[in-house]
Amino acid sequence: MRWSSTRSGLAARAAFVALAGLVGAGAPARAQGLRETSLWATVVFARPTFAGGGLGLAWRDRGRTRLAIGAAAGGEDGAGVAGRLEGMWHFLLDPGRRTGNAVYGGAGVALALSGDGRAYPAVQLVLGAENAPASRRGSFVEIGVGRGVRVAAGMRWRSRR
Repeated sequence: MRWSSTRSGLAARAAFVALAGLVGAGAPARAQGLRETSLWATVVFARPTFAGGGLGLAWRDRGRTRLAIGAAAGGEDGAGVAGRLEGMWHFLLDPGRRTGNAVYGGAGVALALSGDGRAYPAVQLVLGAENAPASRRGSFVEIGVGRGVRVAAGMRWRSRR
């Protein structure tokens, strides 16, 4: 992978370090709460536009927080194959809900990997709705901002640790 410039190279490295920190921060949460696996699709309306699908892992504590990492592969407008790495923290407003929808908000970092070998880091803010966050599985939809407008939807499967 080549960096597009010194400034974006430093920003991309900082985003990677932040993603690695989120992965490490999930270790205490694994000992309690829920583990989640997700399958999701996303579109990021930026220049160029990205569309793809991916897999994610998340760890929820006994309270209202979720730490999540995800990777997606897809394509960009006129640039071919591209990818996306994300690390997110979510605050769930109603995590104990077994039926119906619950809202959450969150923030995190993303690293967009362009088809031409460039990496574009971004800070993200998201707002989401999740179906039955306390059940064994549920769907979700998110909208967010950070280097464009991001829309995502998918399914999460949960298990107790």
